[in-house]
This record gives sequence, C-alpha cells and structure tokens, in this order.
Amino acid sequence: MASIDERRARLSRFGREFLGLHTATEVHTLDGAGATRRRVYLDATATSLMPEPVWSALGRYFREACANSHTHAHAPGRETTAAIERTRELVGRLVGWDPTVDVAIFTGNGATGAVNLLADALFPSPPTAGRDLVIVSKMEHHSNMLPWFRAVGRERVRFIDALADGTLDQACYRRLLEAEGARVAIVAVTGVSNVTGIINPVHDMARLAHRAGARIVLDAAQAAPHVPIDMHPADDPDAALDYVIVSGHKLYAPGSRGVLVGRRDVFREDRVVGGVGGGAVELVSTEEVRWKADVSAREEAGTPNIPGTIALGIVAGMLAEIGMDLVREHEIALVDDALARLAAIPEVVVYGSVDAGAVPRAGVIAFNVRSLPHGLVAAALWDYFAIAVRNDCFCAQPYVKEQLRLHPDVESACTSDADVCDATKKPGMVRASFGVFTTHDDVAALDEALRFVAAHAATLRGRYQRDASGDFVHVGASHAPRFSIDDVVRSWARG
Repeated sequence: MASIDERRARLSRFGREFLGLHTATEVHTLDGAGATRRRVYLDATATSLMPEPVWSALGRYFREACANSHTHAHAPGRETTAAIERTRELVGRLVGWDPTVDVAIFTGNGATGAVNLLADALFPSPPTAGRDLVIVSKMEHHSNMLPWFRAVGRERVRFIDALADGTLDQACYRRLLEAEGARVAIVAVTGVSNVTGIINPVHDMARLAHRAGARIVLDAAQAAPHVPIDMHPADDPDAALDYVIVSGHKLYAPGSRGVLVGRRDVFREDRVVGGVGGGAVELVSTEEVRWKADVSAREEAGTPNIPGTIALGIVAGMLAEIGMDLVREHEIALVDDALARLAAIPEVVVYGSVDAGAVPRAGVIAFNVRSLPHGLVAAALWDYFAIAVRNDCFCAQPYVKEQLRLHPDVESACTSDADVCDATKKPGMVRASFGVFTTHDDVAALDEALRFVAAHAATLRGRYQRDASGDFVHVGASHAPRFSIDDVVRSWARG
C-alpha cells in the first residue's frame, strides 16, 4: 500500500487531469461589454467531467484493441473481454464486495437500469402475501422509488420521513419495522442525498433491516463518488449491504453504465430477468434454450457499451490507488468552506443542516436566492460567471417539496403537494455539486457570483425572459451552440 503522502499526490494530480477545467467561456456583464471567464463545473451530481488519462486510454484502446467482446479468435477480442471482466472486479472491489457471494451486473441506463433490474428480480410478479412490503425514504431519487412502486404496487411501499434538518427520521424507520417488519422484504435507501448531500447511516439501517428479516438496497449513485463504501464490514456482518447500485457516469466515467453489485442468489438459473439475446445462452434450437449459468453473462445479452465500461474500470482502478478516504477528506474541506461562505450571504438559503459536524454531508449543496426564481439564478451563474449548476427538483420531488416548505418566504418556495417541480413552475432549488476536480477557487467563484446575483437581483430580472419550456434566457444571448453534430459534419465535409 502506498504511503498517505503518495496517495495525496495522486489525488491532487487526478483532480487536475479533467477535460474542460480550463475552458475559457464568454460571459455577459452588466455594462454590456462582455468578458471571458474560466468555466467552473459544479454539476458533478448530474454527470461528471471526463478525466484526461481516461480519454487518452480510450484513444489507445480504439487504435490498438478495438473489437467486440467475447471474441476469442483474435487478440483485440480477447483483450476487450478481459477489460470488461476486469472492470467488473474493480467496481466490486471499490464497494467492498465479496465475489463468493456477490455478482456485479452492468446495466444500460445507469443506476435507473440497475434498480429496475433488481426490483424485477426480487419481485417477478406483484406479491400478494408474505414479505410483500418495500420501505423507501422520502429522500430518494425517483429512480429508487418508481421501480418499487411498479414491482409491489404503490400501496405496499412505506416511507421513512425526513426531518426539518434534511436527515432521515430514524425513529420513523424503527416504527415502520416494529409495526410491519414481518412483511418487509426490502429497505431501499440512498447513501447520499442528491439534493442536500446528507450522508445516511446506512450500516445502522442495515442492522435494523436484517434484524427484521429484510434485505437492504443502497442506492450509491451519489455515494460512490464521494464516500468509502464497504458492503461487508469485517467486524460487523449484521451491517452488511445486500445490494449496491452504482452509476458510472457520476463516478468520473461519463458515458458509462450502471452496475448492480449484490447477492447472486436472487437470480435463478432458469430465467432471465432483463433482456434476452446473444451471449445469454449456451444452446438454442427450435425446441430448447439453455441459459448460461453465469449470472452476469445471462443478464448482459447483446453487445455492451464497451468504451463506457473500460472508462469505468480505469476510474475504479485509479480511485483504488488514491483511496476513497482521501476523496472524502478533500470534500469535507470543500463543504466546510462552501457552507461557511453561503451562510454569510443573507439572501441565500441553504437546505438541510449546515452543521456538517453534526450532520455529515458530501459535496452536494442545494440553495436558493430569496428574491429570485431558481431558474434565473442558475442561468445567471452561467451567463455572467461561467459556473455550471443545476436547478429544479432533481428527480426528488417529495424531499425537495418538504424542504422548500420550510422557507415560505423564498420566491422559489413550495406551498402545497400540488405544486409541480419542473421548468415551467415556480418551486425548486439551485444545486452546486463537487467532484475530485473541485477546488477552493471554485467555491470562492460561487461565493462571488452569488453575492453579485443577490446584489443585482432587480437588474437581472430585466435581463431575462422565459422561453416556451420555462427556462430563463438572457435577452442578449447568442444562440450559436458551443458544440453541435452538424458543425462537426460540415467542418469535416469542407475538408
């Protein structure tokens, strides 16, 4: 194992090696003169930037070993297959799997595909008795709610409430298990909120789930890039995580796949849960089909997303060389800096507890400027400061609405459950999210920008109009895209 100084040096180097960190972007100014700023990417929770060494490695792969997987007649085919299987192992190791018990299955639609696959495997038909309930939290991304609604029926899903500080109500969770634990099959909970960045005590929750005879599913789409994950704590087997969901495009491998890591015993050998096709079978005739015994082969029919898978494997290997403990250390300092700066701006409201010592948070912070719509704030951060953030309800409407109702004096507040969180309606938030490439200079840039927006709220209102989709568009905006397929094709055609 490398020394901590060597690992810190690797983290520092890795954080500097992302494409787009130094992109110069033209921005507006209040006097109309225009200016240029360095792009600041604070939207890692939506999708990550691409590491330069991964981009370079993909170029090498396409030059030297491009082929379809499961081709054994030539070296590129064998090397492609080996790279996919190595990625499976590296992702498993990153979350602390036990390969004698667990399987890692790649899915096409990120974490959403992985949750759907697991829900369909656990509940091949809607349950009618026995362990027929699923517990989820009100903090969940819709992708860790809707698959369970479909699998067991909305009436068989129970919710863990959220408290005013944004944390989950653990007393509510215990009451649910005490009241209906004999019927609970699954507890599905996020490791890190994609809204507030609050880190849930998932191992404590796992102990309670197992005591009730249930299994636990960790949605680690946000946790995996931010915090260490250990599916099987050596000193506490009752705290084990039965299933972990990973989203590759959030884990510094944009364009890659989702991964379900967890107990292989839920996948029976006599059926395929997902799509069927090439690669899933040992034998096909007009009279008989024999499925492959290997679960991952059986559930990954067809040609995979090879470059995305390779990118994910490289990133998982790099993070192992750094250590997620240091990634967490890096983020704690950034979050402390950001929360202190935002708390000093009277017009800014931060959602969830701002006491990071009492309520641990990852690098995800949702906020509003009291006197402006969230969409206008997000647009102004980009148009005037080249800071990329996200706004609206982040596919977590129940949680966002509850947090918004705590501050009814904010223009983007939510007043009732009937309020819809989308681009054409008022309720919502702005979200800044960090990655290993985020620096204290980036946090300072956000601080400067929000102070500017708050100070010039009235003027900025006059600089924007809403388009048909409800987005705020600067009246002097250029509509020339920074990237388009047509531009690439035309440039190529001109020679």
